[in-house]
Amino acid sequence: MAKLYHVLCLALIIIASTGCSKEDDLSQEETVDDFYKDALVSANQELLSGTWSIYEAFYLDNRAELPPNFQNCGRDFFQFINDGQYKEFITTEDYQCKREILELNWTLEKGILTLTDPIGQSEEMVITKLGTDQLVFKVKLDIDEDGELDVLSFLAKRYSPPNDLDIYSYTFQPQNIDSSDDKIKLEWLVYNGFYSFERYEIYRSKNGCSKANAELIATIEDASINFFIDEDPPVQEELCYYIKIYNEKGPLSESELVNFPTENLIPAKIGFSNVTAFSESVELNWKPYEGNYFSHYKITVRNYVDGTGSGYYEETVAEISDIETSTYADINPPYLQNPVYAIYAYDIFGNVSNSSWTGENTWKLDWKRPEVFDFDAIQFVTVDPYNPEVYLFGKKSTDHGYDLLKYNYQLKEVSAMANKVPELSNSISMQVLETENGKELFFPQGNSLSVYDADNLSLKYKLTAERSTGFDDFTYLGDNIFAFTDRNTLYTYKRDNGTLSFIDQKSHFTEHQSSSNFQIIKLKNNQILVGHYREPQSFLFSIDANGAISNGSLVDIPIKSKYNKRTFYSADMDHVINLEENKLYSTQTFSSYYSFEAPYYPTGISRDGNFIMGSNNDPNDESIHAKQALIHNISTGQLTYFNTKGYPHLLLQDASGRILSVSSGFKRANLESYVPGADLFVEVIE
Repeated sequence: MAKLYHVLCLALIIIASTGCSKEDDLSQEETVDDFYKDALVSANQELLSGTWSIYEAFYLDNRAELPPNFQNCGRDFFQFINDGQYKEFITTEDYQCKREILELNWTLEKGILTLTDPIGQSEEMVITKLGTDQLVFKVKLDIDEDGELDVLSFLAKRYSPPNDLDIYSYTFQPQNIDSSDDKIKLEWLVYNGFYSFERYEIYRSKNGCSKANAELIATIEDASINFFIDEDPPVQEELCYYIKIYNEKGPLSESELVNFPTENLIPAKIGFSNVTAFSESVELNWKPYEGNYFSHYKITVRNYVDGTGSGYYEETVAEISDIETSTYADINPPYLQNPVYAIYAYDIFGNVSNSSWTGENTWKLDWKRPEVFDFDAIQFVTVDPYNPEVYLFGKKSTDHGYDLLKYNYQLKEVSAMANKVPELSNSISMQVLETENGKELFFPQGNSLSVYDADNLSLKYKLTAERSTGFDDFTYLGDNIFAFTDRNTLYTYKRDNGTLSFIDQKSHFTEHQSSSNFQIIKLKNNQILVGHYREPQSFLFSIDANGAISNGSLVDIPIKSKYNKRTFYSADMDHVINLEENKLYSTQTFSSYYSFEAPYYPTGISRDGNFIMGSNNDPNDESIHAKQALIHNISTGQLTYFNTKGYPHLLLQDASGRILSVSSGFKRANLESYVPGADLFVEVIE
């Protein structure tokens, strides 16, 4: 057992190294066998209790006075407490008078004092004198290191220690923030002084960081507590605190103000316990938040588990302010293949749990609405002229190949798949045409048209325009006559089942543009327009019943559309819509006669040409997009807004007059842009 009275070591050094005066009544040679001789059997606990300090030591005929270890710190001392506790206070450092405190248990019986440490080792002291102000006792020590115990005597006197030094206030500080700190926690060195502890007082500034307006927010009367958690702080960017410490002598210390930036708080993590998908809803369950300063839950759905970049989006599903709520039913789940739900806990300071890229707070569902296509992107869309069906050519999300299919948006099912997917694609959209050979789908490829049966999408054959190495656009003129254009020439061909026979050709623009996108628009009265989005005018040609090309004059109708060759023409209204300038040009006078502001981004017109359909969502802008379609009535100038289930990208009118939208469940630039989760579908605008 460690020596209980470290001060005795100093006594041995002094006795061994100096000559000391003789004290007849205390210094006398005494053997170990005589150790218990002269024990003061009348010594009692009441008289022994209190605080003592050793002033003198005696061995044989030597006597030594014991000074303080450090003059400015007072003497070392020890204390007997009535409940059997013994404490010894030893100053170990001059700086701030740092003390070591030894705690033991003590018992007294017939003048024999026994001190016992926590593991049961004990040592004895024999009391020979005990008064109100003095205590003389003997101990056994080996002072000459000969292996034999010697007997020493010591004189102790009552002692009143100075008040404890303030070694506490400077330790008052916020707990170091780590990844799990969701609370304002302040820590300090516990009071371990001699005098009886009274209390800790915690103060918090009301505004700013000033003691002048601080208020007492907590009183702690347990000395062993070394921290405080502010459970009800005001909502401020920065909070300031200080501590006061009291013992029985009064105020001992007061700290400086310490600040706590609340933005450093990290709310406790939260995650789903289960997520279940049903046919038309998704049920989410989680364990209630167990952290501090709760404000609300936020439930989101996103198209990724982790990662960031263009096309990665997250949308809010619900915000819930009741901390005890642990379930939510999403009755309008997203139009998204394998949606990823995420849950966050926000504190009152606006801090949020769970980094969005960790995946700890997410749940990926192997589920999708039946309307959602297995497409990452869609390149071409065309409407069946008779049935509630659309033809789609897009990139599959499963293997990133391409598919050509027909989709029934009324039954919400795929009605046909191409038996052979086109080998390559270009920027010329496919078309469904009623010809002398029936209803067919024509898919441009190089200088050929792949011809599919429009009912079952079986490939019939290819029609090749022999004189062109690759055309930019085509149109069907009727009576098996087709017109093609490349960057130099307009051609006409006569079809006979699977072959095309050349009829005629005419040159158009002499300046070759750096990109393709020369376009053909079939007008009434056997006329066609050939234009390019970089040309301020278009060529007007006439084609007779046999396919012969005549004229070839420039007219003031610019064809400005680039995206998938969609320039809109209405035979009923005799106008072309310039999609870049939002202007209408008459095909009778070849001049602009109408302009419109909205929709800002038109994507379709009605069959009669009176309604312009689109949205105000800028495909090149990352700003907030709206799930909203706009219909502009040219006759009245009226603009009508329709809420949509998804973000509208392409608006069309079917054979029965219904407005269709090819939409995305999440925001994306266009139908061809990349997103990490398939979310494209067809909806009927109600």
